Amino acid sequence: MFAVLSDIHGNRPALEAVLDEVQALGITRVLVLGDVIGYGPFPNDCLRMVAKAELNLQGNHEAGVIERIPEYWFNDVALGMIRWTRRKLTESDRVMIQSWKSTGAVDGIQFAHASLNPSNEFDYLLTLRALLPHFSAQTAPVCFAGHTHIQAIWEEGNVDEVPVPKDGLHRCNLSSKTVINVGSVGLPRGDDKRAAWATYDPALAQVHFRRTTYDIAETIRTIRHLHLDPIIEDKLLKDLGG
Repeated sequence: MFAVLSDIHGNRPALEAVLDEVQALGITRVLVLGDVIGYGPFPNDCLRMVAKAELNLQGNHEAGVIERIPEYWFNDVALGMIRWTRRKLTESDRVMIQSWKSTGAVDGIQFAHASLNPSNEFDYLLTLRALLPHFSAQTAPVCFAGHTHIQAIWEEGNVDEVPVPKDGLHRCNLSSKTVINVGSVGLPRGDDKRAAWATYDPALAQVHFRRTTYDIAETIRTIRHLHLDPIIEDKLLKDLGG
């Protein structure tokens, strides 16, 4: 079994709580799907905490910080924090981020920060238009992704999103193609603001969508102490999107 985390966004208290739960579950394999940094006030801490993960992917915020994608890609709040984070990173942080790719594969399972579409690696898998080129590029039965900050299940040939079960358990159909979005550890969207992530048992092809409570007040105190954009605090507490 392994744990899949994405979109930590510099939120150390959320990441600490999730990693504590991972350890309590006896899970030693951790895969991180990118956007470890951006928005949140603890970029260096979060990079250090995921440095030894079995897989680290490069998200669009990492790509923005190292200037692999242009600044106009980002909204004003995200861009302000990308520039702030860029000033905080060490040279070893930059070297590590530059070594990450936006997609990867482990044990016959594919992983993407956003999409496997080679023409749009940071597309949002929210619509059929985005899903069709992704599924065309997906060669494995199961692919895990992040980027949207919303836990979700998509199956090839099904035009509608498959609802995430109330108990969080979903068994993948290995005779077709499935995309599992694990949500966001540090900046989940929707009414539930607990850290969102997932575990996967390859022997059963079973995903367990998980939520973890963390000390959100610590993150907010640090945002205020550093005089960061107050919209970031709003994003932690409200469903603002973007």
